[in-house]
Parts: sequence; structure tokens; C-alpha cells
Amino acid sequence: MNRVIDLSYAIRDAMPVFPGDPGVEFTRVRTIHEGGYNLTRVCLSTHAGTHVDVPRHVLHDDRGVDSIPIDSLVGWAEVLDLGDVAPGAEIVAADLDRFADRVPECARVLLKTGWGKLWGTDHFYRDFPGISEGAAAWLLARKVRLVGIEQPSVHPKLHREVHKALLASGMVVLETVANLHEITADRVYLAALPMKLAGLDGAPARVIAIEGFEADE
Repeated sequence: MNRVIDLSYAIRDAMPVFPGDPGVEFTRVRTIHEGGYNLTRVCLSTHAGTHVDVPRHVLHDDRGVDSIPIDSLVGWAEVLDLGDVAPGAEIVAADLDRFADRVPECARVLLKTGWGKLWGTDHFYRDFPGISEGAAAWLLARKVRLVGIEQPSVHPKLHREVHKALLASGMVVLETVANLHEITADRVYLAALPMKLAGLDGAPARVIAIEGFEADE
């Protein structure tokens, strides 16, 4: 029996955002009382909530969100359970070596660290576990097409270095993934669909995982 798990956070007015990013604002511009219908203006950054990063985020590169191949965003994904990684720790290549036989070339991977349990707290955007440069090289060597993480960025200090390493390859980086702790399977069918914002550096995404999906890829 299939089980569908929502892996995206709701986008809310004045929700927490990465330090320095513009906030999220909902402004009602029409109301049923005044005009017969409700209409709302939404202002937010391309990296609010659960979102994807693409090469244009950190590189002089024309590859924007609308250039992502759909088959990078939809398909089987390996869920790598890294336990509750300590705050400020790095995920290193040796951590990923344990899963080498489950990560073939062009795989999609979700790194399950437990960090999402801190969503909504003051700590979520501070001292989160990072992907080390060595772990980034591990993913690149396997030509991973998508990596999803619970953390708000790939590294708390080496943001640019690790982003550049991953994104230069065309890998999709999916950040601030919700509810990974609810996944019990080692492998799920993933759909991570960002808004199709032409030429932009990232976009909020609606992401789901399906457990028990038996169809062939």
C-alpha cells in the first residue's frame, strides 16, 4: 500500500527565512467583501522554505530553475540515514561510504540527519550539519543528479565552496526538506517540483515522497 509523505514546509506570512534573506509577506489586494473575490500578493525570495538551488545561484551560469531536466526531479531516491548528526558537524565521505552499494551513477539521494526536527526554533539556521568538500566530491564522483537535505544550506561556513562544487555539475540541490524523519523506507519515489521561474537562481518547491510505490522507473 502506498504512503505519501509531504516533504515541504508551508509558506507562511512572516515565516522564518535564512538570515539576511528578504522576509515572506502576504498582502491582501482584493477581498470578497469589496470586490467579490479574494486575491493576495505574495512576496518572497527564491530560497524561501523548501526550495531548489541551481547553477545560477552561485555561478556565472545561465542554467536557471526552468532548465532542470524533469527526470532529475521525479523518480526513485535513496534515503541515507545518517542518524542525528551533531550540530556543527560535517557529513564526510566516510559517512557516505556505508551506502556506496545503494548509490549508483545518476542516483537521487536524500540525506536524513534529523535536523528538520529543529524547524521553527532559533537553532535551525545556526550550526547545522554541513556537507564537507570531501562528501561533495563523493556525490560528484557518482554523478548524483539530486541531493536533498533537511538543513537550510549545504554548509554553515563553506556555503559558496560546497554550493559551487555541487551546482557546477548540474546537480539539483534541494534544501530545507521537511519530515524526512517520517520516512521509514530506504528508497522512495520522489517528486520535487519547483515553481518554473524562468532563468532564476532557485525556487520554492512542493516535494512528496511515496513509500511502497512498486512501478518500474
